Amino acid sequence: MKKRLLALPAILSLGLLTACGASSADEAQKSEDASPGASVSAEKDEAVAGSVPDEFAEGVNVAVYNDWAPEEYVENGEFKGWSVQLAQIWSQKMDVEFSLSGSGFDSIVPGLDNGRYDMAVASLGVTDERLKTLDFVPMQEEGTSFAWSKNNPDKAVKETKDACGKTIAVLTGAWEYDYLTSHNEELCGADRMEIQQFKDQPSAELAVTSNRVDLVAAGSGKLGYAAKQSGSLEVGDFIVDAVYNGVGVPKGSPLGPILRDAMQSAIDDGTYGELRRDWGANEEGDLKEAVLITENNPNG
Repeated sequence: MKKRLLALPAILSLGLLTACGASSADEAQKSEDASPGASVSAEKDEAVAGSVPDEFAEGVNVAVYNDWAPEEYVENGEFKGWSVQLAQIWSQKMDVEFSLSGSGFDSIVPGLDNGRYDMAVASLGVTDERLKTLDFVPMQEEGTSFAWSKNNPDKAVKETKDACGKTIAVLTGAWEYDYLTSHNEELCGADRMEIQQFKDQPSAELAVTSNRVDLVAAGSGKLGYAAKQSGSLEVGDFIVDAVYNGVGVPKGSPLGPILRDAMQSAIDDGTYGELRRDWGANEEGDLKEAVLITENNPNG
């Protein structure tokens, strides 16, 4: 699945066309009207556009995780989500085409490592392991939450230690897996969590609602959105270890500083905050300053 985002010098609507392209202007307008954030647009930033390296002048290949609403996902053949639309704002500010390819989560980091992709829009959490091969431009701050089936209130957790001794569903390769496995003994002692990985997030959530596991752990924004959409999950009101997450690029890529500057431009002109409010994203997770996180500068 691929789609090209055109970065036009003039203001460009942020509605997303289908992956195969809209067959008419009416279809494109219909897509725009149906998407949150469709009213948010941006103009070319001359300083940002003027600093784009020649190697990216013809376009940027972007991997998009296809199943992480409300940040990034594919629905009816269309790329959607506020992080997808934020990436489009960056492309407008850079005056460069972004070519989007849908991908499973566990294929994204290898795709960056082998040069298939120039960047990844995948709500990537920053971890020590990932910093060995990637640099990051955060889009928000987010922590891990736990959710359980509304039909099983006895599985409810009010703090992390309540998850000890329970089975936990997580997305394969997600930050939650790294964090919970590496801190399992520290958090739970001998009564450890049993962490089970699932290929996609809906499967992890289904494992909970079908009583195959006790809890699902994921980003707080993701679980809040899933609970609202499904009506079958209850989410704990605490967040574990809030961290940056956002876009990844290969380590040392000259694209990293450009994306950081495009992000700062979006913060400064208000399009970043406007977009997140339009999608219902929590203001507490907003960034006030764009940063580039590297292995040598892990705090940005």
